[in-house]
Amino acid sequence: MDWITLIISGFAFLIALLFLPETYLPMLLDYKAAHLRRLSGSDSYVTENAGSSFPQQLKRVLRTSVRITIAEPAVISLGGFLVLLYIILFTFLSGFDYVFKRRYDLSTLEEGACFASIALGATAVSLCAPALHAWTRRHADYDPRASVRPEFRLWPAMFTAPLLPISLFWLGWTDYARISIYSGLAACFCIGIVLNAMYVSSYEYIIDSYGDKASIALASVTMMRYLVAGGMVMAARPMYDSIGVHWTMTILGCVAAVVTPAPYVLFRYGQKLRDKSGYAIGDVTKADV
Repeated sequence: MDWITLIISGFAFLIALLFLPETYLPMLLDYKAAHLRRLSGSDSYVTENAGSSFPQQLKRVLRTSVRITIAEPAVISLGGFLVLLYIILFTFLSGFDYVFKRRYDLSTLEEGACFASIALGATAVSLCAPALHAWTRRHADYDPRASVRPEFRLWPAMFTAPLLPISLFWLGWTDYARISIYSGLAACFCIGIVLNAMYVSSYEYIIDSYGDKASIALASVTMMRYLVAGGMVMAARPMYDSIGVHWTMTILGCVAAVVTPAPYVLFRYGQKLRDKSGYAIGDVTKADV
C-alpha cells in the first residue's frame, strides 16, 4: 500500500511540475523583474526578495510559520477541528479489520476492496466540484463588485456534516454477521463523502483567507493534525480489542457529534476570526473565483 501511495503521489507531482503554471505571486514578480531587466538592460527592476539569500528567506518563512501556527485564530480553530476529524478518521480506518474482515470472514484482498467504498464517497464529492465552482461564480455575478467571503467555501462541509455521526453510529450498530455487508459499506461511502467535503472546504477556506501565505497556513494545519491525530493509530486497536466495534464506533460518533457544529460556527463567526488575524486577507473578488 505504501508503494502504491508513493507511485500515485510521484505521478501526480510530475504532472503538476510539468504542466501546471506557476501561480505564486512573489515568484511571478521575480520572473517579471528578471524579464524586464533583460529587456531594458537596467538593474532598477527589483522585487522584495531581490538580494535575499536562501538562509534569509528560509528564516523569514520559518518565523512566519511559527507566528501563523500559534497566533492566528482562524488557523488554530481549523487546526483543532481537523485534529478531531483525523482522530475519528484514523480510529475508524483501524477498525476495518474488525468491522469487515473478522465479522464477515473476508480475505485480506476482500478487506482491502472494502476501502473502495470510502474512495467512491470521496470521488462523488470531487465530481460535484465543477458544479459547486459554477455556483460560486454565479453567486459573485449578482454584483460585478461583489466579493465572496471565504466562509462561503464551507457550504459543502455544512451540507454533509450531519452525515458523519449518523454514519458512524450506523456502522457501529449494524455490525452483525446477520446484517448484509453492504450496510456497512454504505455507511463507509457516506463517511467518505463527509471527510472529503470537510477536508476540501477547510483547505479552500484557508487558501481564500490567507492568499500568498496560504501554503504556510496549510502546512501549519497539516502538521497539527498529523502530530496529534497520528497517535490514535497506536490507541485504536486496543480500543477495538477491549470494548468492541459497537462501543468504539459509539465513542467516535459522539466525538463526531461534537465536531459537527464546527462548520456552522465557523461560517457564523469566521469573519470575526479573520478580523483578528494579522495575516488574513480580505474577501475574494469575482476574478479570483
